[in-house]
Amino acid sequence: METIIEALPQIGYALVRTIEYSAVGILLALIVGQLAAFLKISRLSLLRAIAGIYVELFRCTPLFIQILFIYFGLANILPLHRWFGENYVWIAAALSLGLNEGAYMTEIIRGGIVSVDRGQKEAAHSIGMTGFQSMVYIILPQAFKRMIPPLVNQSAQTVKDTSLLAAIGIGELIYTGQIIVSDTFEAFKIYGLIAVCYFMIIWPLTRAAAFLERRLQIDKR
Repeated sequence: METIIEALPQIGYALVRTIEYSAVGILLALIVGQLAAFLKISRLSLLRAIAGIYVELFRCTPLFIQILFIYFGLANILPLHRWFGENYVWIAAALSLGLNEGAYMTEIIRGGIVSVDRGQKEAAHSIGMTGFQSMVYIILPQAFKRMIPPLVNQSAQTVKDTSLLAAIGIGELIYTGQIIVSDTFEAFKIYGLIAVCYFMIIWPLTRAAAFLERRLQIDKR
């Protein structure tokens, strides 16, 4: 236990950093996902094509490569380190997580919207609602019930994906654990403690998704 107790301050700090990066990544992914989902259901083929390219590009390439490309690759053609200084590593991490997870959330949100019966929209138009009003007051509230469980599960995946940020020196749980293991050679204890930390973050999310799915009872309402 002595090794674990000595490592707790560093692991605790890394846990907070992991939660911070996860929260920013999830928020950015929700924003990007919602915008791209609306583009994918747009009547304009150009907008649908742009959203489709974005989704396929980020879903069909590994997140690890995306992190390296955004942090190292873009910095080779743009003076990003000079523009943002030390903050660029934080920006690159947030962009990588947000864009990658946003591609998956795009399909979740789009699927939720198109799953609502078309008659709902037609009924809204028949009582004088505009397309925007029908989307906000009729379509989205119904689609939201269907989207909550998969969105929560994707958020849990975002937390796990923060482990890949160790590749660019982000002081999250995995990176911190590697440093401690290199000093103590207690891999079993340290990585076991890190696994517990991830469990403490992700388990409440998965339980929340299960609770919401039971609570909403989508198919019975």
